[in-house]
Amino acid sequence: PAPATDAGAPLESGVGAPGRFLVDGASGDSRDRELGRSLGAPVVGAGFAVANETAVVLRGNARGAAMMSPDASAVVASYKFGLDRELVMLRPAVFQKHGFEVINISVSETCLCPSMALGETLKLFDGLESIVINELAYTFRSRGFMQRVEGLGLEALVLESWAWSSEQVEASSPREGRSAWAALVRKLQLLLKCVITWLLVSSITGFFIRVAVNGSAVLMFPIAMAVRAMGSSSSRMSLRVLTRSFPWIGVHVEVLRRAGRPLGPLFKSHLSFLLFQCFAYLSCNLAWRFILYRKSAPEGFEERIFSLCSGLELFILIFVRTEHSAKIFPKLVTGIMLFLHFYIFCSLYPLHNLALITCGLSCVYVMVYCLNHFEEPALRADPFAHSTPTAAHPRALYLPQLSPSWTLESAPLWTMFYSPSPASSFPEEAMRHISAEEYLMP
Repeated sequence: PAPATDAGAPLESGVGAPGRFLVDGASGDSRDRELGRSLGAPVVGAGFAVANETAVVLRGNARGAAMMSPDASAVVASYKFGLDRELVMLRPAVFQKHGFEVINISVSETCLCPSMALGETLKLFDGLESIVINELAYTFRSRGFMQRVEGLGLEALVLESWAWSSEQVEASSPREGRSAWAALVRKLQLLLKCVITWLLVSSITGFFIRVAVNGSAVLMFPIAMAVRAMGSSSSRMSLRVLTRSFPWIGVHVEVLRRAGRPLGPLFKSHLSFLLFQCFAYLSCNLAWRFILYRKSAPEGFEERIFSLCSGLELFILIFVRTEHSAKIFPKLVTGIMLFLHFYIFCSLYPLHNLALITCGLSCVYVMVYCLNHFEEPALRADPFAHSTPTAAHPRALYLPQLSPSWTLESAPLWTMFYSPSPASSFPEEAMRHISAEEYLMP
C-alpha cells in the first residue's frame, strides 16, 4: 500500500500521465467528496494507507461536467485498481471490516482521448484499457492489478482483470532509459522470441490440421455405406471413389471387407486417434498461454491468434497450389505475424485487438492477391504441364517418393517439414508416372 495522496499534490508524472490524476475522496474539495458518496464509494478519514482505487470514466466534454454527473448511466467504463491482487479480490465484508480506504477517481473521456472519433474507435477495439493500464503502470512504476467491473461500489461484477509486475514496467520503458546498444540487443532478443513463438504456433497448428484432415476422412465411409444400404446411389459417394480419394483409409477398408471382417474397429480407432490429437492440440494452446504469452492481454486474445493461424494453415492446404503462391504467401504471412508478435512483446500493454485486426486484414489481402494473380490464372493453363495444379497433382510442387508405400498410404507427417521443389528440379524420367496418372484420370 502506498501513502494516501494529498488532493492538491500532483502525482509523479509518467508516460502521458496528467500532473494531478488521483483525487482523495476524503480530503478533496466538496464536489469530489459528493461524487464519491453518490457513487457508493466508502470514504474513510485521511491518514489511512491507500490500498485500492476505483476509477470510472464518465461521458462529458469537460472534467468539471464529468465530476458533477452522479448518473450511473453516464459511466463508460469502471475499473478497480490495487497494487496487490489479493487485496483487490478480498470479499466486500472483509474489505469494509478492516477499514481500507477507497479513493474514487472520475475522468472525462476527453481527458483520455480528446478526439471523439478516436475515442469511439478505441472503445470499439477495447482501447480504453490500454490507456488506463499504461497511465497506472507508468505513474506508480510498480506492480499492479486492475479489474474492469460492471456497476459501482465494492460489490460490482468483475468482467475482466489484468496484472503486471514492476519488472515488466521497467523492461518496456525504463526510468533511466537505455543505451543504443542495450536497445538493439533487447530488440534482437524480442525478434528471436517472436520467430520461435511463430514457428511453434504455426508448426503445431499445421500438424493438427493435417491430422484432422486425414482422420476426418474416415467419416465419409460410414456415410457412403449407409447411403448404399438405403438403396440410393451416388457416383460422388461411392466406395470406389472414396477409396481412390483417400487411399490411406480406403485400402484398409477394402482389405477388411474382402476378409469379411467388421469395419467398426477401424473407424473407431481413427476417430479415437483424432480425438486424442484434438486434446493434445488444446493442451498445447493452454501451455502456450503460460510459456510464450506471459503477460496480460485481453481475454481470449491468444485463442484469436490460434484461430487466425488455423485459418492461414487451411488456406495454404487448400488454395496455395502454384509455385508462385508457395513462394510468396508463406513469406508475407510470416512477416505480418512476426510484426504482430513484436508489437505485442515490445510494449507493456499495447492495442492488442486493433493490431490483431489490422494484421488479419493484411493476411486476407495477401490471400486475395494470390488467388487473383496466381491461382485463378493457373486454372486456364496447360493441364498436362507439371507446373499446373490438376486432380492428379493438386499442388504443382513435388518431393522425392522415399517409399513405395506412399502410392497407397499417406506420406508420414514429418514430410510437412520437407521443403518441396518445382517440377523443373526433377529429371523427366522421374515425372513420367505423374503424366501417366494424368491420362488415367477419368
